[in-house]
Amino acid sequence: MKTINYFLVSSVIFLFQLLVTQAQIRPAIQKEIRLVNPTPTGTGYVGLRAPEGITTYALSLPSALPTANSLLKVSSVTGTTASMEWQSITGAVTGIAWTLEGNAISAAGTATGQQFLGTTSAQPLVIATTHTTAQPIKLLTGSAERLRINTDGKIGIGTALNASTTLDVGGTFRTSGAANFGSTVEIAGTASLSGTLGVTGEVTLNVLGGAVSTSIQSGFDRLLVANNNGILRQVSLDAVLTHNGYHVTKARGFSTFTTATESVEITPTNGQGNTIGIDTNDAISLTLEGTTNDMAIPSYYISRNTTTGKFMVYFSAPFTGSINWSILE
Repeated sequence: MKTINYFLVSSVIFLFQLLVTQAQIRPAIQKEIRLVNPTPTGTGYVGLRAPEGITTYALSLPSALPTANSLLKVSSVTGTTASMEWQSITGAVTGIAWTLEGNAISAAGTATGQQFLGTTSAQPLVIATTHTTAQPIKLLTGSAERLRINTDGKIGIGTALNASTTLDVGGTFRTSGAANFGSTVEIAGTASLSGTLGVTGEVTLNVLGGAVSTSIQSGFDRLLVANNNGILRQVSLDAVLTHNGYHVTKARGFSTFTTATESVEITPTNGQGNTIGIDTNDAISLTLEGTTNDMAIPSYYISRNTTTGKFMVYFSAPFTGSINWSILE
């Protein structure tokens, strides 16, 4: 009898130790939903598993049938119950990404709440075409192409998109700062400069419009002169001559009188027909020519009016003939 009791006690102790050992090596119980994957053996499955200890929660699936290309999205959470809804891929992308078909943005910029295409890390924004056959990069506004980086790296702007040089601008061009050119600059149209133009080499005018004239045309009475620093200024031809000690003829004319006159008023004009002003130090020279060889030439005196720019010639006797006059500055 004692032998049987000893055997029973030993068996109970053994079974208890076995249960403890099994409890120590038993894996943690996990919550799992198994989606059966049909296989020839019928043993395959896909498991959706939550770790042990996770709070129990419920997912409420939408009752409506989804449309094609829809995503299942959590629409709201109340307590431990999450309601689901179907959402199109386009709707899901809007607001968190930019589509390839254009985007409607509310505010453009880089401040909080604004949208931009770029980087937020210390990395450059790289725009590239990396196909084995080089492709251009184009920028458009209003469905019209405005700028193109061609396959060879040349940049075309405006109407010169197919650039033949490093930079081609088809249209007007303006710079508010200094422009430095290390080589030839070709300008096919009008160039307007509001600042200083610095040229370290020669300035060559390859083509001059208009026919060559033997006289100075109206309005073209200015010259370009340069100082030791190469600065160009426009000055009048008279200023250049008088600066170098030459007497400049400001005006000259020839007047004929067929009837005897004792005085005459002359309004001087330059070679372009423009009225000039007479200064107090201008030299007025007259040459009188009679109508006959034996005619006595009277004496005369001159009175100038610097306000009106005219001068009067008074004769000592009535005069018939011509006056050849000139004004020297």
